Amino acid sequence: MADTGKASMQVNIVSADRPIWSGQARSVTVPGTKGSMGIMPDHEPVLALLQEGNIRVQATDGSRQSFHVDSGFASFDSNKLTVAVDHYLEDVDQGQQS
Repeated sequence: MADTGKASMQVNIVSADRPIWSGQARSVTVPGTKGSMGIMPDHEPVLALLQEGNIRVQATDGSRQSFHVDSGFASFDSNKLTVAVDHYLEDVDQGQQS
């Protein structure tokens, strides 16, 4: 039986013009067109359309990231999550200094 406390998945979040985030995560929440969807390691395969909203990542090192994006899609299979969006609209939870 798998130890879910240490389970992780490979995550790649990209926009049309650049990579946004890549790494190992314990969970990711994406803004699906039918509501937020949480994805964790060993989740069943998913292909979902996304709407504007926040992608939230809980990395394996305990850090949390949040990215405000517009439409796109998420594909998950074999503990690999790929999120492709048209535009990254700026980091919303981590304050940016001018």
